[in-house]
Amino acid sequence: MEKQIITIGYIIPTFDENHIDFYSGASLMDADILLISPESFEPRGGYGSWIEFSSGGGCYNASTSSEYEKKISHLKKEVTDFLQSGKSVFVILSKEESHLLSSGVSHPRKGENLHSTYTKTNYDFLPISIGTLVSASGKNIEFSGNPLFSDFHEKFKKSLEYQLYIENPGSAQVIFTGKDKTKILGAIYKVKNGHLVVLPLINYDEKKFTEHRGKGKEKKAYWTKEAIQFGKSLVKTLVDVDKALRKSGDRTPPPDWTSQADFQLTQEQVLQKEIEKKSTEIDKLISQKSELQEKIEQEVRLRDLLFEKGKILENAINIALEILGYTAENYNDGNLEIDHVITSPEKDRFIGEAEGKDTSAVNIEKFSQLTRIIQEDLRREEVENPAIGILFGNGFRLTKPSERVEQFTTKCISTAKSLNCVLVRTPDLFRVAKYVKESRDDSFAKSCRDVIKDSIGKIVDFPEIPKT
Repeated sequence: MEKQIITIGYIIPTFDENHIDFYSGASLMDADILLISPESFEPRGGYGSWIEFSSGGGCYNASTSSEYEKKISHLKKEVTDFLQSGKSVFVILSKEESHLLSSGVSHPRKGENLHSTYTKTNYDFLPISIGTLVSASGKNIEFSGNPLFSDFHEKFKKSLEYQLYIENPGSAQVIFTGKDKTKILGAIYKVKNGHLVVLPLINYDEKKFTEHRGKGKEKKAYWTKEAIQFGKSLVKTLVDVDKALRKSGDRTPPPDWTSQADFQLTQEQVLQKEIEKKSTEIDKLISQKSELQEKIEQEVRLRDLLFEKGKILENAINIALEILGYTAENYNDGNLEIDHVITSPEKDRFIGEAEGKDTSAVNIEKFSQLTRIIQEDLRREEVENPAIGILFGNGFRLTKPSERVEQFTTKCISTAKSLNCVLVRTPDLFRVAKYVKESRDDSFAKSCRDVIKDSIGKIVDFPEIPKT
């Protein structure tokens, strides 16, 4: 009887019909083998499913979060049952992704929304801990010589690459490692009556593997002969590995009635209670670890000032400005959108735009947008005086700050002077915000605000960090 393979998140060429969507919630028990890539396991929602925080970052709303958690929990149960029945689950080690979810929202003050958040990753469907996952990428993969995977390695070694590695995999049988043998890229875990096998990414060029036939509306995409050969070879290899794994552990799964009290051994019960105790401790530690990881994610957002661009850079700027004592927020009334509306404790009001450049200095492109927004802002009834314009620049953002040349072009500097705008290098902003955050030096923060106010028409030269 031909083995039935089902894939989630990974399409095997010519086996398209065997692929099911993560969000489908379909039962997997009709399959003999599972191949899962968690790369696509992310929350899905329509407009408004992502909530941005005024302090930067954001989370998925409660309904999107709840639906995502249900899908993860459903898949975890399916995988657990699959392994319990003695079958094999192959997992491709794609990049680990963390998602900040909302369990609900409260309203402590009028107009204020406070979200209770928690984190889930695309690997939370696994029924066991496979070790510490570390994001890294490359193609240097060394085979351990495990005979079960000799054929797999021979056929697909040129297609393998890694997106993460595992540390401390426990008692797993190692299949692949990096140059450093402690960095595990593939392994076999005995779980219940089955086997969980983790593998590097099995990559293929979809463009090269696809050909188009027909014309106009009749034009359709088909797998090439090379793709068909690749797909059939991969399925056969996985089936052969599954057979070998089953043979190596060919025990009859205990019937359910054997778990009844009459058939349990005294020492078994003692050990089972100890396992339950340890499991509770582990769950508590995992929860504490997740909380710490979430705190780290919040803390390091300030560092985005050094190398980011776009919305992420804008969020980091707002965080830094708030550290220096400003109120800083985005404004959007449906007609006018402003990246940074900034007000100092001294009631000075600024409007800012941010620009990050990969390998060049920040130029004059943003000035037309900045001056237009200042004029439109002035038309608002509640605004009495024009705001001071600030251009936040992160030029040469991928280069170490100490090795960068001037981050604003000469034309940009002269334009700022003629338009009476302030120029701020975001790495400089990082330096002073970091100091104020860690020292709580309010007088230094005030000095920074004074310097910004006095830098109309030029680049801000923040004061030196006090020596401790």
